[in-house]
Amino acid sequence: MLRDLRLAMRAGGGFGLGLAFFLIVTVLVPLSVGPRTQLLAEIAPGVLWLGALLACLLSLDRLLALDWEDGSLDLLATSPLPLEMVLGVKAAAHWLTTGLPLVLAAPCWVCC
Repeated sequence: MLRDLRLAMRAGGGFGLGLAFFLIVTVLVPLSVGPRTQLLAEIAPGVLWLGALLACLLSLDRLLALDWEDGSLDLLATSPLPLEMVLGVKAAAHWLTTGLPLVLAAPCWVCC
């Protein structure tokens, strides 16, 4: 888990790019809809969910790409560890680096 967290932070752009995308979506959608408060209140949860899911997808391709490039994915596949556990840990590390910042940023936009 720590290795995946370090790789995600060292590779750069993962959580920052996703967070920037999320903030851009949550700002631009209300600007495109207009000042209709009732409509904005109805679509706000969907906009937040859609922005968060798309932001997480931006860095999803790098979930296994760094391990593929340096050959450690082959070592993980042939190790006695179950692949489900390896992928579960990688998914948890991905959520900590991309999902958690989005979860922390979302209440700021809901209140505003």
